[in-house]
Amino acid sequence: MSGRVVRLNLRGLGEGALGEVAALLSDDGQEDLTSLLVVDDVAALAGHRRAYEMLLASRYTDEVLCVAVGRPQGEPHRIALPGSLTQAAGVLWVPDPYGIDWRPAAAAPAVRRDRAEGAEAGLLRLLDVLSLSEVFHEALRRVERMPGRIANPGIRLAWTGAGGGDLRQALAAAGGRLLAAGGGEPPEPAAAPAAPPTAPPLRLAPGGPLASLADQARAALDEAAALGDELGDDVSLMVGPVPAGTAATAAGQALGRLRERLEELFVAAHSGARPDAGSRAAVTAAGIVPAEPEEFDAARVRASIGRYLDAGLRAGTPLPRLVEGLDRWQTRLMPHGSRALVPRLREVCPDALVAGLRDPEPMAGPQPWLPAVGLVSAALAGLTPFGVASGLVMALLWTLSVTLTVLRGPGGRPGGHLGALAANAAAAVVGGAAGGLAGAALEAAGILPQPAWALVLIVALAGAAWAIRGSWRRRTAAWAAARRFDAAAKAVDDLLSVAGAADREWARAGARVDAADATARVSAALAHVAAVVAERTRPPGGAAHDVPGRRDRRVEHFLADLVREAAAPALRGLAAGSTAEHGERAGGRAAELFSVWEKHVAEHGMDDPPPFATEWAVEADGAAPEEDLPELASAAGHDVSAVMWQLCLARDLSLLDVGAGPPAAVRFAPRPCRAALEESLPAGTVWVPSARHAGTLRLVPVRPGVARQTWADEPEPVQEGERR
Repeated sequence: MSGRVVRLNLRGLGEGALGEVAALLSDDGQEDLTSLLVVDDVAALAGHRRAYEMLLASRYTDEVLCVAVGRPQGEPHRIALPGSLTQAAGVLWVPDPYGIDWRPAAAAPAVRRDRAEGAEAGLLRLLDVLSLSEVFHEALRRVERMPGRIANPGIRLAWTGAGGGDLRQALAAAGGRLLAAGGGEPPEPAAAPAAPPTAPPLRLAPGGPLASLADQARAALDEAAALGDELGDDVSLMVGPVPAGTAATAAGQALGRLRERLEELFVAAHSGARPDAGSRAAVTAAGIVPAEPEEFDAARVRASIGRYLDAGLRAGTPLPRLVEGLDRWQTRLMPHGSRALVPRLREVCPDALVAGLRDPEPMAGPQPWLPAVGLVSAALAGLTPFGVASGLVMALLWTLSVTLTVLRGPGGRPGGHLGALAANAAAAVVGGAAGGLAGAALEAAGILPQPAWALVLIVALAGAAWAIRGSWRRRTAAWAAARRFDAAAKAVDDLLSVAGAADREWARAGARVDAADATARVSAALAHVAAVVAERTRPPGGAAHDVPGRRDRRVEHFLADLVREAAAPALRGLAAGSTAEHGERAGGRAAELFSVWEKHVAEHGMDDPPPFATEWAVEADGAAPEEDLPELASAAGHDVSAVMWQLCLARDLSLLDVGAGPPAAVRFAPRPCRAALEESLPAGTVWVPSARHAGTLRLVPVRPGVARQTWADEPEPVQEGERR
């Protein structure tokens, strides 16, 4: 059993049918002809006898299903079937390629169908279904069991209602969804035309105001940072104060002046559209060499909007939401102006950073652990033969050293640390006195020999010096770190980076305005297309749009393609013209495309893609949405005794055999939905890979004697249309 159905069309070929069959059999590109669906005219079947004999004797095919279109000529109506065809193939007789609505009962009335879909809409849908190999094989198997191997088909397909499809109803459903006020969020387009991969650096005029301020800030910060490092040296403690605090103040002032000058520039040069002469003069006066104005890249904007529309239409986003998205995009595209960057200056160079330099806090006072070291050092000194006097001298030296660390530090004022200094002095005095008394007792007891006291004194002096030095270095390092000299130096570069961003904003302003104008043109075009869609898809009877429960996804796909095609001129010409011109042009184009579509449907049926559209492709393994399951189940489980789309006319009903019991049926549904549908469908349902195919194919037998075999060539009679 082949998994592919090959279609051979012999309609209208006359004597050329034999050559068509020969060409098919000799075509090396057709590797598998096992399953062959032949379409032919009833009036030409006998004349094509040799073509069928060649085909069936070729041994390339063993499964042939012939769809014979039209009715036999003359009275009584009898269909002449080539004998080879009746012995090795099945025949589906389609007297009328559009058909009627009818239920298989002797007295059941026929109901005419609206032929707006096209004269052969029913035939085209039948062939589409028979192109599914699973349906083809099952239909052929059932026809081969019927008398004469011939039957008349009826169809009930998903998305075509109980009796068939109607373009106006399908358009109303598709238009209702495409114009729905709700719907999901549209895909987000790019916020602005893409910036160049590498932005050019900010160029400052040598000696200009900004260049001078930046150099002054860098020099002041370098000097302050160097003095901050020098502050912790031992020499600075002993020799004299280092003006680190003064240098920090100067650096903070220089950094603040640079930031303030940039803020003034951003306000003076601000423009919400294209920079004017005043803006350009302010930039030049600040000492910035302006970047070259960016050219509007229409191709980039066109591609971005095109991707936005494609993604939105593929996702089923309603047109009003797409228009809203374009309008929001247009707003974001408009230049923000340099004033919008002022807060950014405060972010990269915050007030706390500038204030920490300009008004530096005094260096921290002596650490809380210092009095304990002073007490121990003075006590050790008191152990010497000089006793209490030696301890008090050490206490004095300790107090003076601690006081010196306060005086030498930035902002040093002893009055601010009286408590810490008094604690150190008191602890040292107590230690010296206690050490002197203890030393006298030890000397009297002979415990501390004469050489030992010298070592004790050295330890006392060294320990005191080490503690004072450590305290000084830690406090100066903490003060310098609090000034954040590295962060301030980086802030200079960051301020200039923000200035570079402003320069690029000024340079890109014109291109952004052009991009916003281009977006407005496309938005106007899409809005006019939406208005035409609303008018041309209005439900029959003029009712307001409402999203129906039943839908035709193929029509929705074609309608989305119509929108793309109608908006295409606006995309191509988005660089020029007024919004009114683009809107009127797009609306007119949409109206033309609807007319083309309606004419195409009249000639080729609803399923055939109109000239502006692409074929609707559904992934083989793509499951249908849950909302479609009821319609799929209804179509595949349809009662074969109920009304269906029968491919014949009322005058042909007398040739059908409705008294032999319920007609045979081939039910089919999407394989990806099998788990969800299997329990609700009759046994024997055929599962097909396509997610869009579901329905019932009804096969009504033909009365005995209507079809006859012929083994001789018969001339092809004149067609009804030719007589007229």
